[in-house]
Amino acid sequence: MFVGRESELAELERRWASGRFEFGVVYGTRRIGKTTMLQEFIKGKRAFYYQARKADEKDNLTAFSREYRRFRGMDEHVRYDTFADAFESIATDARSQRMILIIDEIAYLCQKNQSLLSLLQFFVDGAFRQAQLILILSGSNVSFMEEILNNRNDPLYQRATFQIHLEKMPFHEAKTFVEDRTIEEQVQYLGLFGPHPFYLGMIDRSISFQDNVRQLLYSKYGTLLDAPEKIMPVGVSEQNMYNSILQAVALGKRFSKEIAEAVGVENNYVAKYLSSLVQMQVLERRESFIRNKKTNYYAVADSLLRFWYRFIFDQRDVIQNGFGEVLFRENLDGIRDFTARSFEDVALLWLEEQNRNGQLPVYYGPIRNYNVENSRIGRSVELDGLAEGIGKQNNHLLAVECKYRKAPFSMAMLDHMRESLSLFAQYDVIDYYLVSRSGFTEEVCAIHDSHIHLVTPEDMFQPRARKQNQ
Repeated sequence: MFVGRESELAELERRWASGRFEFGVVYGTRRIGKTTMLQEFIKGKRAFYYQARKADEKDNLTAFSREYRRFRGMDEHVRYDTFADAFESIATDARSQRMILIIDEIAYLCQKNQSLLSLLQFFVDGAFRQAQLILILSGSNVSFMEEILNNRNDPLYQRATFQIHLEKMPFHEAKTFVEDRTIEEQVQYLGLFGPHPFYLGMIDRSISFQDNVRQLLYSKYGTLLDAPEKIMPVGVSEQNMYNSILQAVALGKRFSKEIAEAVGVENNYVAKYLSSLVQMQVLERRESFIRNKKTNYYAVADSLLRFWYRFIFDQRDVIQNGFGEVLFRENLDGIRDFTARSFEDVALLWLEEQNRNGQLPVYYGPIRNYNVENSRIGRSVELDGLAEGIGKQNNHLLAVECKYRKAPFSMAMLDHMRESLSLFAQYDVIDYYLVSRSGFTEEVCAIHDSHIHLVTPEDMFQPRARKQNQ
C-alpha cells in the first residue's frame, strides 16, 4: 500500500491534466521514495519508465530499446542505433496520445555519454515540445540534478516546467506507518527510522519495537544491515574515507578539526569530503557560536544512518557471524539513550508541520538547533529549536525545549530556558514550546501565559479528528 506524498502526487496529476508538453526534474537522496512515488503516479496511464543502469551507453541503449519495444508491443527485431533514434520514436508515439517518459537515475547515462543532456535539449526544444509528452528526469545524485536546474551552462537550464525536490515526509504522513502502535512506540519508531518511507515500510507491525530493531539491524538476514551505507549515490569514490567521517560524526565529533583528528587526516584534507557529504544531504552543516563568532558544525542528517554508524558499522562481521543477539543485548542501554535523544527530531518534525499549517502563533522560518559556547550569561547555551518569525512578524521568536525523561518538565527547567533566552532580548515576543514525554509539574501547568505552550506525545500523535473537536 502506497502512503503519503500527497502534495507531490497532486502536482504530478496537475501536469498530466494540462495536456501540453511538460518537463519535470524529480530528485532527492537515495531511498527517499522517488521511484515508488513515480510508479504510483503512472498507474493507469500511458507511461514508459526506464531505470538507467550503471553501465556503458551501449548496454543502456540495448536495455532501453528492449523495454520500449515491450512497452509498445513492437517486433522483437526493432533496435535503436542511438538515443536520438529512440527519442524520435517516442516523440512520434506521443503526438496523438498523452504519454509519460521517465528516465530514472539519469546521472548514470550522463556519466558515459556527456552529450546526452544536449541531445535532450534538442528534443525538448523541438520534437518533444510538439508532442503530448511529459518528460521526467529523476535522480538521487542531488548535486547533479541541481546542476541541471541551476547551472547556466547546463543544456537544460531553465527548460524544466516543474521540479520536485523530494525531502523527508511530513509528520502526518510518516506517522501513518505506525499509527496502530502505542504512542510510546510511535515516538521510538519515528525517532529511529525518521520520516523515511523506505525504512518505515520495513516495520513488522506484528512485533514490538525492540524486536523490529533486532530483526532489521541485528540479524545476519536483517534487511537494513547493509542498507544505510547504500544511500549515498553509486559512484562515490574513496568510500572508506566517507565511512570514517560518518562514523566520527555519529559518535559525537561535530567540528571539522575534531572530525579530522578522529579520522587521522589534516583538517584541510577532510574539508572536501565534508562538503561532498553536505551536497549529498547525508550530512547537515549547522551553525554554532562562540561568543559572537559563528562557526559550523556537522550532524548526520538521517537518524537511522546516525544509529547505524554508531552501533552497526564496525560490528557487521559480528552480526553476520550470528552474534547479533549478543550485541543487541549489550547495546540496549545505548539504543534507549539514542531513542531519548531522537525525541527532539520527532518534536521538531511535528512543529515544522504545525508551522506550515498555520497552527503556531505566527509563521516562522526554519526551526533549527542553536548552540553558543561561553555565552555572555556565563555558560554554554543549547536550544533544541529556534526560529524567527517571517516578514512583519520578525520580532517574534520560537524557542523549543524537548525532554524525554521519566520525570515531568519542571519549573527549574523552564527557568533555565528563560535564562538562556535572555540572549535574545531584541525580540518583542518569545513563544516557548515545551515538549515533554512525561508531562509537566503542577507548577508549570498552573502558569497562565499565552506564550508558553505545553506539548506531550499524545498531543502530537492523536488523530487529527480528535484534535479538531477539542
